[in-house]
Amino acid sequence: MSKVLFKLDPNPTFDALVAIPMHGGGTADVKFTFKHRSKTELEEFLSTNKDMDDLTLVKSIATGWELEDEFSDENIQELLNNYIGAGSAIYVKYLEELYQAKRLN
Repeated sequence: MSKVLFKLDPNPTFDALVAIPMHGGGTADVKFTFKHRSKTELEEFLSTNKDMDDLTLVKSIATGWELEDEFSDENIQELLNNYIGAGSAIYVKYLEELYQAKRLN
């Protein structure tokens, strides 16, 4: 009997590399741990997130990152302030990962 690699109930979180835009060109890949959302949960989230500031948005989709600095409100805000494109990059990668999973299943 073969080992089952697929399960109906996905893990509550997943990791993905986010390309954070750097000043002067290029990107830095930062691994984020994102929250899984079902199709229904994602649709609800997309209908309610339009008025969220970047800090709240990042906290609503991610639970951590692979940086030396703690994943805290203060450090998330510092990332968002110092790297202006970071918020968009994080959000877009999150949606790409969820929609890719949706498309492939």
